[in-house]
Amino acid sequence: MERRLTEERITKSIISWLEKNGWVIVCFDFPQSGTGKILHSNTRKDSLKNRNAIIPDIVAAKNSKVTFFENKDKFILADFKKVENLKKDNGYSDSINNLLSSFTYDRIYFGVGLPLDDKYTKKALGNKSRVDFIVSSNGDIVEITYQSENIF
Repeated sequence: MERRLTEERITKSIISWLEKNGWVIVCFDFPQSGTGKILHSNTRKDSLKNRNAIIPDIVAAKNSKVTFFENKDKFILADFKKVENLKKDNGYSDSINNLLSSFTYDRIYFGVGLPLDDKYTKKALGNKSRVDFIVSSNGDIVEITYQSENIF
C-alpha cells in the first residue's frame, strides 16, 4: 500500500533539500506542529487577534534571497491566490521585516511546495503567474518545477 504524501512530509523533505543546498531555515510550520511564526497584517486591530494572519510553512534565506513557502498535499487554487496576495501586497511588511530583522536580503520570493505528481504539476503550472516558484517533492526527491528567475 502506498503511503499518502502529507503536507508535513513535503515540508520536511523541502527543508532537508534547502539545508543540503546551503539555505538557512528561518522558521517552519506544518499541521499541528505549533512551530510557525505568525505574520500579522499591518492593519491588524489587537481586538481581532489572529484574523487574517498568515503562517508560512517554510521561510529560508541564502545569498541575499529569502523564500516563503506555502506547502500542500494537493493543488489548491486558494493557496496560489494567498501567495499571490502576499507577493503583491505589502500588507504584511511589518511582520516580515520583524521576522527577517537579523538577515540581510535584497529580494523575497513567494512560492509553493506540492507533491511531485503530474496532475498537480499541470494545475500548478497553469497558475505559475501567481507565484515566484513551485517546488515539488515525492517525500524523498525535491524538484524545481518552476522559478521566475534563478532563485535556487
